[in-house]
Amino acid sequence: MSAERSPDAAPHLLRGGIRARLGPGVRLADVAPGGDPDRLLTRPDCDVLKLQPKVTVGAVSTPAGRIYVKRYNVFAWRVALASLWRSSPAAAAWQAAAALGARGFATPEPLAAIDVRRGGLLRKSFFITREVAGAVTADRFWQMILQEPASRRGPGRRAVAHALGDLFRRLHAAGVYHNDLKDVNVLVEGPAETMRCVLLDLERVRIMRRLGRRRRVKNLMQLARTLGPQASASHRLRFLAAYLGDAAGRDERRAWARAVGRAAARKDAGRRAVATGPQPRVSCTVIAQDEEAMIEGCLASVAWCDEIVVVDGGSADRTVAVARRFTDRVLSHAWPGHRAQKQFALEATTGDWVLNLDADERVSPELVSEIRAALADVPPGVGGFAIPRLVGYLGRWWYRGGWYPRRVVRLVRRTTTRWGGTDPHERALVSGTVRWLEAPILHYTYRDISDHLRSVNHLTTVAAAERSGRRIGAGRFLVEPFWRFLRAYVLAGGALEGFPGLFTAGTGAFYAFLRAAKVWELQVHAATASAKRAGGRPRARASS
Repeated sequence: MSAERSPDAAPHLLRGGIRARLGPGVRLADVAPGGDPDRLLTRPDCDVLKLQPKVTVGAVSTPAGRIYVKRYNVFAWRVALASLWRSSPAAAAWQAAAALGARGFATPEPLAAIDVRRGGLLRKSFFITREVAGAVTADRFWQMILQEPASRRGPGRRAVAHALGDLFRRLHAAGVYHNDLKDVNVLVEGPAETMRCVLLDLERVRIMRRLGRRRRVKNLMQLARTLGPQASASHRLRFLAAYLGDAAGRDERRAWARAVGRAAARKDAGRRAVATGPQPRVSCTVIAQDEEAMIEGCLASVAWCDEIVVVDGGSADRTVAVARRFTDRVLSHAWPGHRAQKQFALEATTGDWVLNLDADERVSPELVSEIRAALADVPPGVGGFAIPRLVGYLGRWWYRGGWYPRRVVRLVRRTTTRWGGTDPHERALVSGTVRWLEAPILHYTYRDISDHLRSVNHLTTVAAAERSGRRIGAGRFLVEPFWRFLRAYVLAGGALEGFPGLFTAGTGAFYAFLRAAKVWELQVHAATASAKRAGGRPRARASS
């Protein structure tokens, strides 16, 4: 199907070094608002499926339908330099879709391949495809079959093993080599008996005249290490029988099985064993008020937790109704302030560990895996884990400008933690050591610039009330705002983000200035009120 879209056509050169290949009928504005697909990946309604140094993947609904956006990150100088003479990963995926389609293999429908270059160097690269409706990855499909009644489970597994073996046989016979042909890179569509396989990670595909035994064994090993452990020996042999064909005898199948086993053993040699201890119960707390637009994505990202406790402070919208779709533990508690509300939520939980999120935050897929691994083998003296937060705002992830990593303690032992700090900057106080996690919480702080400025106004009002007794001098009005701007724009690299970096550095400086001004205003009002009270008292009569 990808061959019908003429993907080898020359890319359109757009403004700012943007080069785009578009499928027939696809508008750039639908798949890349403003010429930048990052605006889709950083939307709060985008399901971030992968967030890694080399690649980011998200699924989002657009006027072009439900699409998948894959962003290839230029993560090292050697990668940027190599882009001077090599095709970008997105261009490679686009060309591979055409080559696979011409050979009768299914891929997601390619909609666009977009490169952003500066001075010839690749800055970022995007491959955008249409969702394959109803399809799931091969590992999930296998797990779904295991949930079937026994009468359908056996035939289903045999059909999947045969279909995957036949897919690998046809790929290799056609000279197609996929450098990472594991279970999550094969989508399965339809019932097991007539399943259709769709290939993913197309930038890894190479078309060769003939595949040698080493590459063939490598592909078989990749599937054996991922889906293989879930399959029985008979199903693995059925896969090999379909791969090698009817002409292969038992000895040949066993020889291939031994070769694949040796390759898997070499791959696993020296790798650290993953802790597999019993998992403690994990609760998640979310405090909310009028968060109908944001809370659904937040709660969906913590559906893996054993318990979810939502504390509503008196919402006037549908926050409570949305929350009840995810948990029965939706509590109403009049808003007492950030710190007190989080303490109330903590005391309502029953898990061994408690993960705290705000309604505008999400747990990234990598963080879920990291939390599970950390809690499977956590020493008794550890009281909490500090987690970085990655902000999505103005169409980008804010690794620069001083907004990242800014770790905060959000995963804590329930029995040794209380909430302290001052509003609106509450913090978890834990007994014991605090360890760092590396994968981030995704934080959708502001919808747009207007929302940002409204938030600055609100938070400075709350912060000023907490600081009303402090002395305000020239340092608070001049030195602190200047230092904040210098730190964010120059030292933390905000200047590299262009105008958005200038804006966020400026608003950070303005926050400090406005907070000081509001403290000064409160002190003036307090002095005026005190003077009025003193002036209104009746004077004592003079003695005669």
